[in-house]
Amino acid sequence: MDTRETYFVDISSGDVVPHAEEAKSVSFQIQATPEEVTKLKALFDENYDDDMSTFNRAQIPFRQYHNDPENAQYDHSMQKIYAMIHQLGTLETRKSIEEMGVLNPINKSNTRSDIENLK
Repeated sequence: MDTRETYFVDISSGDVVPHAEEAKSVSFQIQATPEEVTKLKALFDENYDDDMSTFNRAQIPFRQYHNDPENAQYDHSMQKIYAMIHQLGTLETRKSIEEMGVLNPINKSNTRSDIENLK
């Protein structure tokens, strides 16, 4: 069984590095095995692909965000990333993610609450 080591995760760049100074900006600290780091990096790769599809979708001006499967897929891939970071994270990391509310969003709809109220 592999031993867990400390890694630093930069959400904005998708970097998962063993030393904080290697990341552009450290978002979270985790304790993970090399296999878990590989899985997390794969989630970031999947998220990048989802991000590119939202860029392509953005070129269609009449499609709204709340009625858009590409954006929903991007949001879902971000939730998977945060869930894995939460699972592997230090106490401080887990607390920070819980405070963000990204794992259990109150509003399950992709529609902003102010738009939902107009319906």
